[in-house]
Amino acid sequence: MILKNVFRRLSVASALAAFLLASPAGVSAVDPSLLLVPPGTVSEEAPDVSEEEKNAPDTAELEGRFVTVGENTRFRIKGGGYAEGFARIEGGLYYFDPDSHKMAHSGWLTVGDDRYYATEEGPLLTGRSELDGETLYFDEEGRWLSDGLVETEDGSLLLDENGRPVIGWLERDGGWYYISESGRPLASEWLQEGGRWYYFLEDGRMAAGRWVEDGGEWYYLNGGGVMQVDTVITTGGREWYVDYNGQLQVTPAHPLDVPVVRQAPALPNGCEVTALTELLRYNGFSISHTALSRDYLPRQHFRWSGGRMYGPDPYDYFVGNPEDDTGWYCLEGAIITCANRYLSDQGSSLRAEKVSGADLEQIESYLKAGYPVMVWMTPGLKPFGYSSVRWTLPDGSTYKPYIGTHALVVTGIDIAGGKISFSDPARGKHTLTIDFFLPIYEAMGKRAVIIR
Repeated sequence: MILKNVFRRLSVASALAAFLLASPAGVSAVDPSLLLVPPGTVSEEAPDVSEEEKNAPDTAELEGRFVTVGENTRFRIKGGGYAEGFARIEGGLYYFDPDSHKMAHSGWLTVGDDRYYATEEGPLLTGRSELDGETLYFDEEGRWLSDGLVETEDGSLLLDENGRPVIGWLERDGGWYYISESGRPLASEWLQEGGRWYYFLEDGRMAAGRWVEDGGEWYYLNGGGVMQVDTVITTGGREWYVDYNGQLQVTPAHPLDVPVVRQAPALPNGCEVTALTELLRYNGFSISHTALSRDYLPRQHFRWSGGRMYGPDPYDYFVGNPEDDTGWYCLEGAIITCANRYLSDQGSSLRAEKVSGADLEQIESYLKAGYPVMVWMTPGLKPFGYSSVRWTLPDGSTYKPYIGTHALVVTGIDIAGGKISFSDPARGKHTLTIDFFLPIYEAMGKRAVIIR
């Protein structure tokens, strides 16, 4: 026998909201052995039967079998009584009238708020079924599915009140959706219609007035959901260029608008903290490079002992003073510490993050996501080299310093065109060839920091 479960169909008006949260869970039918009938699922009293049935063969021989008298069929269960309500028999699902115990067949029947279809032989239709040349859907308990978003063997389908898949545009709860010919809402997919491109988010809602990322590329859909091409988009107070394919391009021709902060004359050796100031200014903070250096930059000087020079690890500290000739340089760790001290004081959720090792494609992806990339090069952008000076680190090892470093902020890159642009604390805004940039960047260890 099947124990009746409560089934709540989704209306078309609420179906897509449910699709946003989760796929509807199926209701599992109970299929106990007909040889061990649970109490209360059969009538133990003999029903009103016709004289013909009274004269039927010995009921002991009919236990667990169908009994047909005239046009009426019942199912006799071991121990006496007849099946009533829903029952699974030999893999088929049947319905027997609770009062007369007669098997339903050849047509529609309504039980409670649900509709079912009994075949001529008796089993109820389940799953995808063809009826009078039309495809209809039933759940595993035989309920006819309609007027809502349902899970079927063909996937999630939005069905109308007649049980047919809804196809085309659908407006619900202030959003637009598109139902494919299979009856499935488009999700994480593009649609081209009338020469225009539309994108549907993971929950099926059409993207409108926002950026979307697909396959590592960024696209902008206007308020009407149409993908924009070959134009400048203004969002978040900044301008962004999308090409003829609708893809965001952050190139030297259309760079991120990172403000230039000049390190000189206040910080002649403070290019790193000044480049960091450019990143902070880009993110809306107004601190000066001198205040950032004075109040937040970790720094240490050299000391002499036993004829040996001892100094800090430039990864963790600025070596010397960026305000005068005693200054050397610092690397990612010191800049990240400096930035995050300041950001924490401002109550900001933004944080500086080490992205060293980033290749050209990764730099491009950061730029397209709106993150300028601080990188380390050489002073004067000269060939890479090491200094003849050596000092001893706190762990006793000897440090071999670069001849110097220069930090600047990447604002745009055109890999195919071989160009890369910067906001440079020493030279302002300028562009280099990638062939010039890459060898120095790689020799310096591909050191890079972003704020996000």
